[in-house]
Amino acid sequence: FYFSPTAITHIRRLIEMGGTIITDTTLVANGIDISLMGNKGAKVACFIDEPQVISLAEQRRVTRAEIAVDYGLALSGPKLMVVGSAPAAINRMIRRRQHEPMSDVCVLATATGFASVVQLKERLIDSDLMSIVVRSKKGGIPMAITVINTILREISKNAK
Repeated sequence: FYFSPTAITHIRRLIEMGGTIITDTTLVANGIDISLMGNKGAKVACFIDEPQVISLAEQRRVTRAEIAVDYGLALSGPKLMVVGSAPAAINRMIRRRQHEPMSDVCVLATATGFASVVQLKERLIDSDLMSIVVRSKKGGIPMAITVINTILREISKNAK
């Protein structure tokens, strides 16, 4: 695991400010225990199956994950981008960061199984994006769910 020094603080702030946890799959979104998010308005969103995302991805000949990242980044407030399956989403965030500030974004990267995923995770670590990364080819959707729920559980426990 790699943790940016301020990643947990960012997630705590996200919960307090009613920010958004944005996932790359509905499986991850459905696996997040929202009862751990308190009552400050924090929410979970996944845009991967939205008709507009599907249509734009087809038009631009890019992955739905890349377009879903753009939708997620357009939301106001602090964000946690959870990538359990789509390395293209990691790449999109790194590319976007090269051209715009992203101080209100933290990335949880657990994607696995693709040839370039190890290099993309290391590029994320080397970037100035706040991140939590499961290094190497290890990770996946179950790991994304486990990591975020563990963090939320600790934040919830410490808030009491």
